Amino acid sequence: MTRGDAARIALLSFPRPVRAARGDEMLATLLDASAGSRRRFIGELVDLIKVGLSNRAAQTATVGARRLVADGLCLAAIWLVTLDLSTLLAQRARSMHDPLLAWPSIAVLAAVLALALIGLDRLAGAAALVWTALRLPELMDLHPGLAGLAPEVLPVVCFLVLMLAPRRRAPDLQRLAWLLVPAGLVTLFGPGIGDSPILFGAVLLGVCAVVAVAVTTLPSDPRLAIAGAVPLSNLAIMVMLINQQSSPVLWLGLVSAPAALVFTVARTGRLRRRSGSARAL
Repeated sequence: MTRGDAARIALLSFPRPVRAARGDEMLATLLDASAGSRRRFIGELVDLIKVGLSNRAAQTATVGARRLVADGLCLAAIWLVTLDLSTLLAQRARSMHDPLLAWPSIAVLAAVLALALIGLDRLAGAAALVWTALRLPELMDLHPGLAGLAPEVLPVVCFLVLMLAPRRRAPDLQRLAWLLVPAGLVTLFGPGIGDSPILFGAVLLGVCAVVAVAVTTLPSDPRLAIAGAVPLSNLAIMVMLINQQSSPVLWLGLVSAPAALVFTVARTGRLRRRSGSARAL
């Protein structure tokens, strides 16, 4: 990789409008300022990425904490539906029998995911709430009391946000290609194949990569971190209540969603106040 290639990758930390307006100028300045010194080039590259992420964070914060949280919860709803659909299909593939695994229920869940991927968030949220209400009696029979009810609280909150505060984007049928994700997960965890340690390691590596990206982008755009933290907190709730287990890892998962939300609200407010002070000067 040449210095120019590395510099162009670093420029991706800036918002697209900034890259379009000043990208060539910043690239030329970086290469001129660090000519002949690898150490200086690396230092300038790190500084460029810091400035780019700061610019991206300031631009992201302009929509406000409420919109960022809503977008993150809408995305979390899609992740929750994807995980539920993958789990139900994998259990069916393993010849498991349960009223919760009925094909009509799975079909409704698949329709919810398709609607959300296309961009019809309100319809997807309403359908997801109906799906949750229809399966709740079976869940309560299987896990009476708090153990059956508590794991549905976070999904219901996300589905409500998906319906009442949908993301601002135009419908696009091409996003249905993301249905390959649950299809791939079902294949990985289906009978026989799902027991392969190599495939399990590949899935674990993918999860770690997603976590790394979410943590890295948290200061500049917290929506991905919120989307990942909600299913993690929900999984911790399920394990702690249903399996009666407790560990530092589970507690860490439990607080991940509240921590991501608090961080988003606090940092967005700080960035907007800083932007307002800069304009006043």
